[in-house]
Amino acid sequence: MRKIVVLFSGGVESSALLVHYLTRNYLVYPLYVKFGYPWEREELKKAKGVYNFFKARYPNLMLMGIRKFKAVLKKFQETPESEKELEIPMRNFILCTVGAVYALSKGINRCAIGSLGIYPFEDNKREFFEDFSKTISASLGKEFFVETPFMNMHKHEVIRKYGRLIPLELSLTCISPVGGKPCGKCIKCKEREEALSLL
Repeated sequence: MRKIVVLFSGGVESSALLVHYLTRNYLVYPLYVKFGYPWEREELKKAKGVYNFFKARYPNLMLMGIRKFKAVLKKFQETPESEKELEIPMRNFILCTVGAVYALSKGINRCAIGSLGIYPFEDNKREFFEDFSKTISASLGKEFFVETPFMNMHKHEVIRKYGRLIPLELSLTCISPVGGKPCGKCIKCKEREEALSLL
């Protein structure tokens, strides 16, 4: 059986990413990476709830891993409301690096990230992930793959395709949650509301 590490936060895309591979009979190893941002406490709680939902349904879902990369790469003074304010430098680079190290520790040669490519960040482009795969492969002397199956899709397209299979009510897509509930103001909340309105 094929194996893959899925970078998982409990949001829409990463939850759909689990389903994408679980329904293709992969052994799926979800991985949550902690940077030290204030929203992660609530996000991780929600992610565990989503994980438990899937674990009860898919025997090929492995134990959820949690790894820390203690480096706040950008401090937010207010709730981000634009793409520019939302950007965290090198975040996908670090996520994929931690994912690759975690995968290699388990003898796995691929990890997946739910990037859509909609943000104009340098490490959120198809070319970045392709080059990253080549760099990891070169450093290992064997092939390693970073997969982005949702690249160039829109959030509403992901929800339309996988929404009936994921617990949207348990997921959290917000960087300023209050008491485990979305703030309704940040750009992530607005994106989710817009995507749901397009269904």
